[in-house]
Formats: sequence, C-alpha cells, structure tokens
Amino acid sequence: MIQTMQSELFRIRKSRLFWVCLVLAAFFVFALALTFYHNTANRSLPTISLVPFTEFLFSDYSLIFPLTLFLCLYFTEDFHTGSYSMVLSKGTNRAQLFFGKLLAAWISVFFFLLVCFGIAYLSILMMGTARHDIEIEYSLPAMGTFLLIQCLCFLGYTAVLNLICYLLRHRIIVTIVAFFLLGVLYLYLTKISAALDMDYSLYKYWIVGLSHSLRINTIAEDLMPILITLALYLLLPTVISFSLFQKLDLRSLERR
Repeated sequence: MIQTMQSELFRIRKSRLFWVCLVLAAFFVFALALTFYHNTANRSLPTISLVPFTEFLFSDYSLIFPLTLFLCLYFTEDFHTGSYSMVLSKGTNRAQLFFGKLLAAWISVFFFLLVCFGIAYLSILMMGTARHDIEIEYSLPAMGTFLLIQCLCFLGYTAVLNLICYLLRHRIIVTIVAFFLLGVLYLYLTKISAALDMDYSLYKYWIVGLSHSLRINTIAEDLMPILITLALYLLLPTVISFSLFQKLDLRSLERR
C-alpha cells in the first residue's frame, strides 16, 4: 500500500491539472483576502482580526470548486485509461490499490489546503502591515483547532467524491454530478429547513455545509457532534467505495 501511495503521489506531483487547480484556488483565496481587507478598511476598523478572516476563507466555494475538479478527474483517471487491470496484473491487490490511491488523495488535499492557507494569511498580513494604523489580532489555539477540523471536512468530502466515482465511473458524468450536488444540496436543504421552520439548517449535515457553518467561538461546545459527523463522512463512503471496488469487473469498465 505504501508503494502504491508513493506512486500515486508521484503521479499527482507530475499532474498539470493538480497545479492548475492549486493556482486557481490560490488566486481565489488571495481575492478573499483582498475583499476582507478592503471591507475592514472601508469600515475604518482599527484592527484586522484573523479569527473572522479565518472563517471568511470558508464562506464560499473558492477552495471546493478547484479541488472538486481535480479529484473527480483524478479518481476516474484509471477507469478512463484502463490502468487498473495493468496494475493489478503486476501483483498489487485491490486493497493496496484502493487505499494507496485514497491516502495519496488525502495527502494531496492536505498539501493543497496548507498552500492555500499560507497564501491567504501571508496576503492578509502583508496588506495589514502595509497600513500602520491597523493592528493584527489573532488566537492561535482557536484558529488551529478550526483549521484542523476544516481539513477533516475536506478529507470527508474527498471520501464522498471517491464514492461517487466508484458508483458512476465515467469521468464527465462524475464531474457534472459532483458540481450539481454542490448547488442542489445547498438549495434544497436550506429551503426544506426554512419550510419546516427549523431552528437549524439541514445543510450543515452535508459535509460542505458543515464546513461553511463552523464558527471558531462555538467549536468547543459542538466538538463531539462535529467529530461524530466527520467520522461518518470519513468511514462510511470509504467502506462502501471499497466494497464496490472489490466487486467491480474492471476489464469491462476500461476506457469509459
């Protein structure tokens, strides 16, 4: 499994698509930093607080969209090229192949997020320090916990996309369905919650909605349900995906 993971990481590192998506996400988070800075400056606030800025980074789909595109094409690539049968014929078993590929995807997503976080904070700090009348406020423990949970949300989302890929297998269909779900689940879950006059939105039980709804000052009191939700999103799609992969007739699915 380790050898498969290393091989997949090498393939991702050589992938132009990965770097294009990373550059696109980096541009988006820079735009978010610029927007946040100008909102602060326009309101003549004396400080830039990194706590609301950290939450602001996850207020839209700036990170989700580029990552979704990469993951959909990455997870379906072996179906498209027909390389599954070739790899398995060399002695790698299905468990090693499945988990090696998934772990490589998780590591790549984590690296993707770290780069975007670094660009976001570097941008806002440089903008803030350029104006001597603005001070920087921050809370490292709270922000660190928040960012760690956000990373777990993205890993859970990766597991969901992996499941969709094993269910549908066709790269174009998988990509369309993944982006379609991002819009439809937000629209209908929020509408259902409003129609039922609920005190909370059902959208937060969708892993992307959970990421959007997290707040730094309430994480401690909501930590247990958040961790349970994350565990379900990490484990259930992975177990189902692996079960599907074990039963697939890979030869009949090549070059779809």
